Amino acid sequence: MTVLTPMFKFALQLSPITTSLEVAIYKHCKASPNLLYGLSTLMRSAVLACIAIFSMIFPYFEYIVAFVGSSMTIAICLFFPCAFYLKIFWPKLKIRIRATILTLMILGLIVGVTGTFVSVRGLITKRASSSA
Repeated sequence: MTVLTPMFKFALQLSPITTSLEVAIYKHCKASPNLLYGLSTLMRSAVLACIAIFSMIFPYFEYIVAFVGSSMTIAICLFFPCAFYLKIFWPKLKIRIRATILTLMILGLIVGVTGTFVSVRGLITKRASSSA
């Protein structure tokens, strides 16, 4: 699972980009479904290849991805869902449930800030060591 999770996460994060490109292709291209499926597969592979090439060209790409991942993943997967749930169901929730959700939010905030700090520190350290 440790190996598979980043691969699936990467594919899921690329999905909005590739879906938008597919919609544009489908609107402007009147072809058979098999050809459109082939174009879609080729386009998804090209997007993935471009990102792989981009990450090899820019040496600090891994730290930028870590920064975005640490800050946005916690926000999207933990903090915002909890906040929205509390906003919607606050009057109906018992005090214990509210406290549990607020504790999760605080822990998520700590993890997100720590991850962001570590990735930014790694970027600065890598940049400083390559400059010297």
